[in-house]
Amino acid sequence: MKFIGITGGVGAGKSTVLAYLKENYKCHIALADDLAKSLMEPGSICYGALVDLLSPYQVFDGAGRIEKESMARLLFSKEEVRAQVNAIVHPAVKECVLAQVKEARNQGRLDYFFFEAALLLEDHYEEVCDELWYIYCEKEVRMERLRHNRGYSDKKIEQMLKNQLSDEEFESKCDFQLYNSEDVAHTYLQIERKMRTYYESM
Repeated sequence: MKFIGITGGVGAGKSTVLAYLKENYKCHIALADDLAKSLMEPGSICYGALVDLLSPYQVFDGAGRIEKESMARLLFSKEEVRAQVNAIVHPAVKECVLAQVKEARNQGRLDYFFFEAALLLEDHYEEVCDELWYIYCEKEVRMERLRHNRGYSDKKIEQMLKNQLSDEEFESKCDFQLYNSEDVAHTYLQIERKMRTYYESM
């Protein structure tokens, strides 16, 4: 079973790629955001440390859960707090996904385990993944998707893009680049060609 990390900038179309992989290949899809969310719930391994860190800020609801929108505003506005939260949550996410990969390999039922994370490179997943994929999309196309699909302002989009790695950094550290600025048929064809190379090497 291959363990493949998938990354790319916001609006690059990672969800489209993952949906196609899930539909057409014998694989499991894990999302860093979903794992992080579960690890931030009351009773999780990260919760106590997050309460200690975030208690000065109004990000908890009446049940003690972290409110998504309040948390997003805090992390967007305070870089130091974002780094501290990442230092708590990201190692736990990595430990969790590696445990899932180990279990999947022991069961022997899957051909692939795909893991999507925006900070795949920053968290050094090249050390544990068999390959890294970079989903590339031209900036103008990404901005239009974010305006149309998420209702983001140009100011917010520019700030988000500024906080991400450059295309050159992604390209230099990933094993495969998938061009996702055109129609989905072109995207699917690239995936099929790449997956065929795995089957041919078996």
